[in-house]
Amino acid sequence: MLDVHAYPDSPDTSTWTQAQKQALSARIYRDYWDPTYVSESGSINQNWATFIQPNKTVPFRIPRIRATANMIYPGTPISFTEWSAAFAGESDFSTALGDADAYGIFGRERMYLASRWVAPVPANPNYLALKLYTNYDGLHHGFVATSVSDTNNGDPDLFSSYAALNAAGNTMTLIVLNKDPSNTDQVQFAFNGFTPQQVTSYTLSSTNPTKIVASKTSSWSSSMSFGAYSATLLVITGTAQLPGAEWDLNPDTTMVAAGRQVTLSPKVTSGSAVVTLGTPTTDSGISVKLTQPSLSKGHNGKITVIAGNTPGFYHYSVPSTDTNGVAQQQSGYILVGNPPATLTKTGDKQKGATGSNLTLKVTLSPGQSGGSAAGGTIFFTASAGTLSSRIVGTDSNGNASVTLTLPSTAKTVHVTAEGQYSLGHPVVTFTETAQ
Repeated sequence: MLDVHAYPDSPDTSTWTQAQKQALSARIYRDYWDPTYVSESGSINQNWATFIQPNKTVPFRIPRIRATANMIYPGTPISFTEWSAAFAGESDFSTALGDADAYGIFGRERMYLASRWVAPVPANPNYLALKLYTNYDGLHHGFVATSVSDTNNGDPDLFSSYAALNAAGNTMTLIVLNKDPSNTDQVQFAFNGFTPQQVTSYTLSSTNPTKIVASKTSSWSSSMSFGAYSATLLVITGTAQLPGAEWDLNPDTTMVAAGRQVTLSPKVTSGSAVVTLGTPTTDSGISVKLTQPSLSKGHNGKITVIAGNTPGFYHYSVPSTDTNGVAQQQSGYILVGNPPATLTKTGDKQKGATGSNLTLKVTLSPGQSGGSAAGGTIFFTASAGTLSSRIVGTDSNGNASVTLTLPSTAKTVHVTAEGQYSLGHPVVTFTETAQ
């Protein structure tokens, strides 16, 4: 697992009014997910944190961290064991709205776990914001387990929504956050793949910040009002046609240097149906090619992503149908980094007596990666024989050398030198011969 202490970066609020701090608390978690949100912090442009990263003034924090992990160790879970953003104070209602926003984001963005620093105090409204997800009725019922697509056309500074479906397909939970302190939101709902029948609402509001207020269960209505400065959980019963198999892009979000390519291996995560992938749709700037469209339990598909030459965040989607006739769609992001650094090798194709020593050297050229020649790290591995070191730092000229002691028997030896992923993971291979 990759664990991060991830507080959203904020501006200096020392001269701000309480109302300004409250508004910041309500919008700050766009830092975690929004590719259009330019940080309000003066120190977000952290040039020392992974050189090839694109758009460094846009936090895009969770997808960026997940992409970095998946680039190196695909499938590594991500956790935030410290997070919070209580700019207006822990007891202020804006903090409850911000926390409720964060919980929804964590589920949608595939966080493995997150633990708030500090834990909500029972006397504060944000404790009830946590209960909306975990124990809204006092009977330990909570937000259900499978995140489903939820889109809205509201201003993300003032409105958020999150949805999930239970395993049986008969209950959907939907969080609606009206972060506007002055205006009621009139919301129109539309569903695809789920037929709502009845609804019970559980509301935490600034006008009643010490209690979650439950409504009576009523027939579903596609139009509802949500009061200013409120967090509402809708528990909706209905029917859904469940897929015969759930599948994952494996990984959905990853990073690749400009001009390079990466392979995704879509896999069935549950169920027995055969899934057939359809034609991907992408933002301009990457190419997503489906090379193996059929997947079933134990048999993965294959998607090849080719990055263009412009660094940035690129969204893509892949539709599917399964043998039960149910359509799904999975989507993610490809983070295209700066062009990669390169390695030049010296000492390739040498020959020596068994047991003798050969000197191998690589020279790191950072190019447009954003890094420097000095201070890089080269990882050497050999198919046979012994290396004087496996990890070597580059000197002021970008050079890193190792000594290869050839094996005691005559054979060909391959030595691989890898540069850092933060520089685009340049790789060269030496071929040496023990005679």
